[in-house]
Amino acid sequence: MPTLWRRPRSRRRFYFIRCVLLAASVLGPRGDSRGVESDPLTSGLKLIPEDDSAWQRSLLWDKDVVLRAGFGYKDNVLLSANNPQSSPFFTSGLDLTIFRLPLDGWEFNFTVIGDDVRYTRSPGGLNSEDLVLTSAQLTRYFAQVWRVGADLRYSYVDQVLQEFLVAGGVRAVEAQGNTLGFRPFVRRELSTNWWLEVEAPLSREWWQSPLDSVWKLGGEAIVGFSYGPHSHISLAGGGFYIPHDEWLARDALGNEIPGRKLAIDREIVELKWEHQWDEDRHWITAVKLGFNRARDNGGGFYDYYRYFAGGELRFHTGKWDAKAFAGYSYYDFPVQRVGPPPAPLLHLGTADLNLRLERQIYKSLRGYASFEYERTTSNDPLSEYIYHIGAGGVSWEF
Repeated sequence: MPTLWRRPRSRRRFYFIRCVLLAASVLGPRGDSRGVESDPLTSGLKLIPEDDSAWQRSLLWDKDVVLRAGFGYKDNVLLSANNPQSSPFFTSGLDLTIFRLPLDGWEFNFTVIGDDVRYTRSPGGLNSEDLVLTSAQLTRYFAQVWRVGADLRYSYVDQVLQEFLVAGGVRAVEAQGNTLGFRPFVRRELSTNWWLEVEAPLSREWWQSPLDSVWKLGGEAIVGFSYGPHSHISLAGGGFYIPHDEWLARDALGNEIPGRKLAIDREIVELKWEHQWDEDRHWITAVKLGFNRARDNGGGFYDYYRYFAGGELRFHTGKWDAKAFAGYSYYDFPVQRVGPPPAPLLHLGTADLNLRLERQIYKSLRGYASFEYERTTSNDPLSEYIYHIGAGGVSWEF
């Protein structure tokens, strides 16, 4: 089910380190500057020229392009509970980033991330999986303490995912669909390194059968505290309303309620902590804890409570990059059962482990190796699965 159960197999990539560092130095709070000595080599020079064309040519705009190719092996391509099918695969991808530094108060980031996986054995008739993520964000800075902006996002998904469709848990389906989202936001820098951000996301998801298309609208507030370079804590909370196009609401036993389209109310709370352990940024950790609650407009058949926790460790040197992630997610359904009463109430738990190692081979050419593990346990045997993925390849940045 698109709105209840989805874990896209994508990895977050961080491209804006240069932009963030420069923006912080230019737009950060201006304290007492009496202790800053002027450089005789730059004294009297106009560091930001008045000619806008010169800004655009030399200072404001930059880009980053990465091409990737590799091969690997997955031992349960269809996420089957009792009949795993394995296959080697070839993978290729593109990461494109175009950004504008906010030296004059305007910031723009545009990213495209695309991955294509081709299976050599076509398990279950599946030849490939594809994922494309795009984002365009425009931000305006005001008076060093305000920023207002909007984020437009589009994604295309054609992957085997575990979806919540019928009574008795989740089932693997080939999910094919498009998502278009719009997220306006306002952020205010408060005193003593605190900040507050308010968002109002709106998205539309179009899914092919057996999934259903939905709208998603709501609001979210985030309060954060920055206590050091690239180190901060934030707490987010919000609510969303998710009406379906075709699916009907169900009573407590899973029977459809005629004439009533399914709608979900979801509340979220999430705590994040990111910490940089040394001045050279060799070691960085990130931890996330969260809770979700979903309630339907029927008999509670689609209600659930979700608890999740995850931690990531990143290490970086001149030639090496390493990342390790471990997470666990638990779903508790207070109404839906694994079968007719008096069958027990449904619950599911998913454990994830991801390891990735990269090394510079020559200039902008890098090699990588990765390992991924995921396992779901449940009191519904058909919802349980396990898979392993091993992969390696090269990437070229220019």
